Amino acid sequence: MKPLHWAAIGESGALWGLRFMLQVYRWLGRMPFRVCLYPVILYYFLVHRGARQASQQYLNHLDQRGLLPDGQSLMALSYRHFLNFGESMLDKLAVWQGDIVLDDIRFVGHQAFDELADSGRGGLLIGSHLGNLEICRALAQRNTGMTFNVLMHTAHASRFNEMLRQVSGDSHVNILQVSDINPATAIVLKQKLDAGEFLVIAGDRTPVSDEGNTSEASFLGETARFPIGPFILASVLGCPVLSIFCLRQEQSGKPAYDLCLEPFAERIHLPRKDRHSALEGYVQRWAGCLERYCAIAPLQWYNFYDFWARPGR
Repeated sequence: MKPLHWAAIGESGALWGLRFMLQVYRWLGRMPFRVCLYPVILYYFLVHRGARQASQQYLNHLDQRGLLPDGQSLMALSYRHFLNFGESMLDKLAVWQGDIVLDDIRFVGHQAFDELADSGRGGLLIGSHLGNLEICRALAQRNTGMTFNVLMHTAHASRFNEMLRQVSGDSHVNILQVSDINPATAIVLKQKLDAGEFLVIAGDRTPVSDEGNTSEASFLGETARFPIGPFILASVLGCPVLSIFCLRQEQSGKPAYDLCLEPFAERIHLPRKDRHSALEGYVQRWAGCLERYCAIAPLQWYNFYDFWARPGR
């Protein structure tokens, strides 16, 4: 049976359920939220076989490369993987409510971003589903007046994004729905860059219409498909590109976050005669970057579908 594309996997949970969890967190705090979270995650873990298998597939790739702790079964680590995902949901709520402040965040490699921001130029930040991409909101707090535009398939995550819009009145982080990048979209995005704003896009989700829009790269020891859209977009816009990852840590029982920024390219060059090869090179560099951070925080990559699936497999 042909594996489902990630966008074909329905949203889990209803908006009222997310609102309930938000109210638990708002009125009772993090620990009661966790108490409510455990049975919810256990139910999801037991019922959603496909997500469980995808988690174990990913963890098996890590295990084969010696990137997992010894002495724990893949099943136990997979449940921890799901629990970490639940914690990330809480982090999303907390950051949009303003409960995660600058003192909770360690900025790693921020010099390149600061120089770009100080110059008045915008740029493209390529993130992933590793950690909590919403923490980029902290950059807006740190760099007063900075605006970020997060490009998302919001049709897939509409319930959660609706709640986030209700929770937060922050005008410095915009969620833009983009199922495809067309010339009209590119013009709007170029205007935002010219105004000194930043674009944020995930580099680990293939587009809904992935015919010709992906490139293969080696990732955790096996070939996987990655989107080429972020690199084509950066080439069209002629802007600098940085990678962004936010990893969750625990310090004295309290969550803390490492927000890691790295220069990826001053400009993406896609020569007409060698465009395909150039794209392959950029995609492989990105896959290597993602793999490096997966090794640092192996249970914080939240892609619960067959990431290594290929057409005809």
